[in-house]
Amino acid sequence: MAEPEVALVFTPDEWVEELHRHLTDHGGARVRQIVVEPEVALEETYDVLIVGHRWPALTHAFVAEVQARGRAVLGVFDREEPVARELLVSVGVDEVVESDGGADVFVQATRRLAARRRQLVAEPQAGVASVRRGRIVAVGGPPGVGRTEVAVHLTSALRGVLVDADDVGPSVAPRLGLSVEPNIRTLIDAVEHGRGDVLDCVQGDASGSLPAVAGLPNAGAWVQLRPGEVVRVVEHLARDTRPVVVDGAGTLDDVGGLPRSRFGVARAIVVESDVIVGVCGATPAGVVRFLSWAVAVHALAGDARLVVAVNRAPAGRFRRAELYEELMRSLPASDVVFLADDRRVADAAWDGNLARKGPFTRGVAALAEAVRACTARTSEETPAGSQAIAS
Repeated sequence: MAEPEVALVFTPDEWVEELHRHLTDHGGARVRQIVVEPEVALEETYDVLIVGHRWPALTHAFVAEVQARGRAVLGVFDREEPVARELLVSVGVDEVVESDGGADVFVQATRRLAARRRQLVAEPQAGVASVRRGRIVAVGGPPGVGRTEVAVHLTSALRGVLVDADDVGPSVAPRLGLSVEPNIRTLIDAVEHGRGDVLDCVQGDASGSLPAVAGLPNAGAWVQLRPGEVVRVVEHLARDTRPVVVDGAGTLDDVGGLPRSRFGVARAIVVESDVIVGVCGATPAGVVRFLSWAVAVHALAGDARLVVAVNRAPAGRFRRAELYEELMRSLPASDVVFLADDRRVADAAWDGNLARKGPFTRGVAALAEAVRACTARTSEETPAGSQAIAS
């Protein structure tokens, strides 16, 4: 059997360096990747992830995702810490070894797990299906276009649950008059670490009709969010049949030179969503900014189903037609929906409620139908071309 490929999680423990040196000098397994951030362990291809019990990112949800991608997890514990082995077992690793067991113990365990993994890959498992039942709808767009307002009303129209994953300008809580806590960090603790009940993390608006998860207390807390954690909690909520609307697909720039990806959460949301609703400003400058954002979306998820919502749209049909033609000519959009500039929206924002019925809510209803049409389609994309213009 060929040498198994491993990803080795970097921690200050002595066994990490010793194992790395042994595998480099003597073989037995090939170290494909040294892992610091958990996203790397999900992106790379290998057979076995070797991780110590002290790694902060080691959670039950993370281990389950690694295993769902066809990889095994070997947990390493210190015999002098009795709770260490229990921790590894509780998060669901495939096998555990003692840190002072020697290189041969590591190699043998790695080979066993790699052989087991390859057998499972070679033999398709009957009855295995995705647990996600609901759809994930990302709402995004350049700054200042009213993305949160669209997300709030779209969630109501779809009868879904709203998640504020915006780590640049979290706005769902102040818009709906929600408490600062519980919030998305509380939800991550519940899903990843089992601290608390998931349902207790979902609040409602002033009328109690819109379930929502509040965002971060402030944008400075963005370093507390890992993209993988956000994706996992959103997928956890999507186990229900309700759609999950995620507000947070704003700035998508890949900023390097930072200890953690600055806009990684937004990019992860775009990649994992079933439908992306892009909110576009209804001016020539707004269209230019939106097209730049849409290019970034296409680079991340080229086959994504994109529905464009032109917010605060002009009433005249001639200008709407010009906007529609430009957007459909420039983008592979599934549909373009116009949302009217309606004073009821501003009134509702002051009250922390949903807007009363009017031109804007009729436009959102058309937007919800366009989203439903996208989620109902098969993988073979049908040509788009229907125009939804709400007066």
